[in-house]
Amino acid sequence: MMKVNEESFLELLKEMGYEPELQKETNQIYCLVKHDKREYPLFIRFVHEGDLIQLLTFIPCSVKAEHNGDVSRFLHIVNKELDVPGFCLDEISTTVFYRLMVPTSKKEIQKDILEALLNTSKTVCTTFSPAIEAMAMGMMSLEDVLKKAKEAGIPTPQA
Repeated sequence: MMKVNEESFLELLKEMGYEPELQKETNQIYCLVKHDKREYPLFIRFVHEGDLIQLLTFIPCSVKAEHNGDVSRFLHIVNKELDVPGFCLDEISTTVFYRLMVPTSKKEIQKDILEALLNTSKTVCTTFSPAIEAMAMGMMSLEDVLKKAKEAGIPTPQA
């Protein structure tokens, strides 16, 4: 078991190849998840004195207001199919992020479970980011994305 504190998390993230920083002003751990020349900001925060761990990974795009509907519906469809759902759209800040709230056991967590959740977050974000970004910028509609998925043999609902 691993203690839920800044020091142990910073050490684990370094072991996993990240370059984490402790943000004193927000009391969060911050690092970039890098994949195919893309960077996804990751924030880790301890909630209720370590009873919960919040993992937030941001999709690097801003959603134009006129595309909120398509992006929201797509995130709903994706969340419905994910074993570990967590995509959210914040319409005020126009950001899309993937959030996991992880309960701990007596302010401890198994290291391999935390590693698996961090890897899940990375995989989910890098997998769906291209479609989310395309819709957020208006380059593709939800119907276009679902059509491409269907052509690729991925079962999809009707838009």
